[in-house]
Amino acid sequence: MIIKRALAASALAMSVAVAGCGGGSGSGSGATPAGKIELTETTPAATGDVDSVTWALPSGEPASLDPARTGDYSANTVETNLCESLLRLNTDYSTSPGLAAAVTQKDATTVVITLQDGVTFWDGSALTAEDVVYSLKRNQDPKLASYSAHVFANVSSIDKTGPLEVTVTFKAPDMQFIPDLAGVPGAIIQEKYATKAGQAFGTAGGGLMCTGPFRLDTWQSGQKITLKRNDAYWDTANKARAATFQFVFLTDSSTLTSALLSGEVDGVYGAPAGSIAALQKTAAGKLYFGPSTETFSLGAVAADGPAADPRIRQALDLAIDKTSFVTSVLKGAGGPLKTFTPPLAWAGSPAKSVYDAGYAALPDTSKADLAKAEQLVAEAAPSRKDLVIALPAGDQSLLQTATIAQAAAQQIGLTMTIKQLQAAEFSGLFYDPTLRKGIDFIATTGYLEVPGALYYAPGFVLKGELFNWTNYEDAEVTKNIVTAVSATDPTASATAFVAAQAIFGPAKLQITLAESYNRLFLNKRITGAPASFSYISSAWAARVGKP
Repeated sequence: MIIKRALAASALAMSVAVAGCGGGSGSGSGATPAGKIELTETTPAATGDVDSVTWALPSGEPASLDPARTGDYSANTVETNLCESLLRLNTDYSTSPGLAAAVTQKDATTVVITLQDGVTFWDGSALTAEDVVYSLKRNQDPKLASYSAHVFANVSSIDKTGPLEVTVTFKAPDMQFIPDLAGVPGAIIQEKYATKAGQAFGTAGGGLMCTGPFRLDTWQSGQKITLKRNDAYWDTANKARAATFQFVFLTDSSTLTSALLSGEVDGVYGAPAGSIAALQKTAAGKLYFGPSTETFSLGAVAADGPAADPRIRQALDLAIDKTSFVTSVLKGAGGPLKTFTPPLAWAGSPAKSVYDAGYAALPDTSKADLAKAEQLVAEAAPSRKDLVIALPAGDQSLLQTATIAQAAAQQIGLTMTIKQLQAAEFSGLFYDPTLRKGIDFIATTGYLEVPGALYYAPGFVLKGELFNWTNYEDAEVTKNIVTAVSATDPTASATAFVAAQAIFGPAKLQITLAESYNRLFLNKRITGAPASFSYISSAWAARVGKP
């Protein structure tokens, strides 16, 4: 799902990555260019335990740790170490057994979940099939408005069918459902605790009850979240190495960088791109780059006005040179991307060749073309040419992104005002349409938390879905996406998805600028954290320990 990043509160001097008529290039300024970048999925395994680890959350304090209300970097980074999912996401974006010993596609519309025996919650009580049924069904409750509700759109029933067995039946086959169980949609909580906590569940005051390698110890709002090792963890081979894991909220890139260099903070996912060179040179620790599904984009959030017109979105896309964007904003730690679903999503699919061919056939707009962009604006003849792009305060990379968009708009006869929001307000606009009023675009990052090309697209292209902010609707796209989701044959599903992507991709519902490699910094006193973006849906902190 689409996610949020924070932005810096002060402007950053930089050269704009826009081009003259027919193409061109741009160059970045500010931070020194990065050194050689090599991708790795893992870091050296820990050899011993550590007393404590302090970890930064650059997107700020989570709004909730309830899996049903988890949908951004900060919440995922913490929650996945507490509430485990039925499947585990591996560093290569494959999946393996988690709380479920097996998840089996019994037939086209039936999935059987067989639970691990001997799993216990933090209070010592056994995980039951009833807890699993409750946890999954919560996502279907319209009053809860789960962020994972779309995953269960085709589900007709979820029932206990044995002491350690749950059966899910579907109104129509759903190719994406099983992979989704490796992310927060498959996270399991204790029914008894959650029922008693009510609306406070997952908050600083209400707490949690889960099975993970860490338990929630304290949550001091505005300051930090502290986890304690679950010494009675059911999976003894993966018991946490750190006795205490403390998460602090550092949304300002400069402050975060200083904390990493001084050793005040031991590690971070999403290390500031503008600080890559400094973090590569320091003796305090090491900066790792890993494969990722993370993307940088400009999201159109208005159902009317210029941003709702595909020609304006296409024009803005053509006005930005993506290769220069990677150099100036990501410091080389990424690459141009044609659409919002990155190839890593289907890397393990048996229909990979079909997806690859479809991606290759998409228009390449990595180089700017101002002449064509200006022509599209003239054809659209928008009723107004003033646009607003919103962002939260704190992250230098997204501030640069917004500044690039602002300059690109000016080059093609549009004006764009940058509106910075507090983190909570920005986070809220993803789910509350009233908070999007008066805003045309957002500068943001997005990611896929599980494998599968179909995790992302339906939410953007189907009528009424959570992230279809422009009210986009195309009958052919709808038909093909529904076919792709329902097809049990991987090749048939991929073929339908590619047909839909050929239409919605050029519509630029998200103006995708680049894919960003995962950036992990570890102080020299710790190691073991996965370097790939798989951390977003895994109990990654359990691996962090002494080198």
